[in-house]
Amino acid sequence: MLITMKKYIPIFIVIFGLSLYLVSQGIFTNGDPTATAPDKQSKIDKHYYDVLKNLKVKTWDGKSLTYKNPPKVLIINFWASWCTPCLEEFPSLNSLIKKFEGKDIQVLGVNTDEKDQESKVKKTIDKYELKFPIVLDAEGLLINEFLITAIPISVIYHDGKVVEISKGSKDFTSEEFLENVTKWLE
Repeated sequence: MLITMKKYIPIFIVIFGLSLYLVSQGIFTNGDPTATAPDKQSKIDKHYYDVLKNLKVKTWDGKSLTYKNPPKVLIINFWASWCTPCLEEFPSLNSLIKKFEGKDIQVLGVNTDEKDQESKVKKTIDKYELKFPIVLDAEGLLINEFLITAIPISVIYHDGKVVEISKGSKDFTSEEFLENVTKWLE
């Protein structure tokens, strides 16, 4: 009986070692206050805040924009002419701009088309009657600066601080969003 038990000792040692390793990993990962999701989000928000404060862009029609003193509400919308969900957002963005006309709100479009960008932007502006400035980002400098990995995405600021990062198509005229914008503009 003792001889048969001896052959299982290496298996018990491996199981014990693996269990000890897994338990220690759980303790160290869960016990690390720097690994919390809210802390990670605050780092991302700070990054977006810093990017906005240093942002100097030229719109496709030649106007220079800076955001050292951003509007009360700023929506930076990343899009491309080939992106159907991006195009679906434009009517609600236009409605949002119209609803809050004369208020301290701005939409900035960032076009990410890589080829024949100016003509594609012009066609899109004409087709959707876009009423907001658009920056050309064919080289992907802004996409990289804002850490964007997929479009459409909108970074929404209130008083220069990120209040929402909308990933995917968004209805900017939804009741909830309009209530938030109204509150932010007060």
